[in-house]
Amino acid sequence: MPDCLEGKKKGAAGVDWPGGKLLLALLVVLSVLLVVGCKQRQEESPTGAPMALEPVALCRSSTALLPVVVAEKQGFFAGQGLAVSVREAIMGKEALERMFRGECDLATAAEPPVVEYVRKRDDFRLLGALQNSDNLNRIVARADHGVTKPEDLRGKRIGTAKGTAPHYFLELFLEKHGLASRDVAMVFMKSDELLGALTSGKIDAVSMTNKVVSQAQEALQGNAVLLEEPGLYRNYYLLVATTKLLEKRPEVAVRFLRALAKAEEFIRDRPEETLAIAQASHGRKVSSLEIKQLLEGYQYRLTLDHAMLMGLEETARWMDVLAGNGRSPVPNFLAMISPEPLRTVQPDGVRLEK
Repeated sequence: MPDCLEGKKKGAAGVDWPGGKLLLALLVVLSVLLVVGCKQRQEESPTGAPMALEPVALCRSSTALLPVVVAEKQGFFAGQGLAVSVREAIMGKEALERMFRGECDLATAAEPPVVEYVRKRDDFRLLGALQNSDNLNRIVARADHGVTKPEDLRGKRIGTAKGTAPHYFLELFLEKHGLASRDVAMVFMKSDELLGALTSGKIDAVSMTNKVVSQAQEALQGNAVLLEEPGLYRNYYLLVATTKLLEKRPEVAVRFLRALAKAEEFIRDRPEETLAIAQASHGRKVSSLEIKQLLEGYQYRLTLDHAMLMGLEETARWMDVLAGNGRSPVPNFLAMISPEPLRTVQPDGVRLEK
């Protein structure tokens, strides 16, 4: 018997005066109502029994997505009533494809795969950029294959994943250093094949993101040559959701973003604890340089801004040239953006020109 009913239980005992039966009946009804009331208060209380968490699946393109990792490890998703299951993918295109196969409600990806699928389908929406970096994509080359500086890439075999952000960066990098794509031999491979091809010597260099870059440096040791160009290309990691989720469970998107906002605040305010989480999330020993890049190389801020929109449009133009489509109309990316969830969570993060 709950504590709030103990007094009523004792007061009702031994009723034998006239009208006592009626009074006893009324007390029984009151006791039932009190039981219901106590039960409701216990369910609503933060210290009461935990409520069931609503499941939501995320296809995540990279463990470099620190806000997602922090939100998971610190219980921010659970605090928003969500049970988030994560499906890992090396690249954003793979994450999107898994979402389209029905494996996930949400996915993360950089601009190129988002641009590709905007032209093909209308069943997903962009919720915001989780983080951005102007030095995410880099090139690792083999010194024993004669590469020590950017100009040495002429005539070399460079592996990358076609139509991805690292591919776009490679094109920009070559142009920056007086080379064209025809001056090198681009070798397009699946993202999970690139590291093996580089370490075995089948290719001379690889253009990829942090995870593969760091693994290549670790595998090649002193034979690795890192080629980078900070500021050349600002890369956004985007969060997208299926229209099914936004139509049937719109509050899930809001709660998911609210958990990420708490995670980004945690990253800014508690760098030492974030460092420990980042180390543990990799499941292996991570160099201090890699962690520094993870913590300092990104801007962690949920946004929907004009710079992101312009980046999508520039990526679309590049992909048209790549596909030989000439000057095709740029997609209307504003129509593919759903700003309401982020505006609910972080209004100043939405800065889109009308």
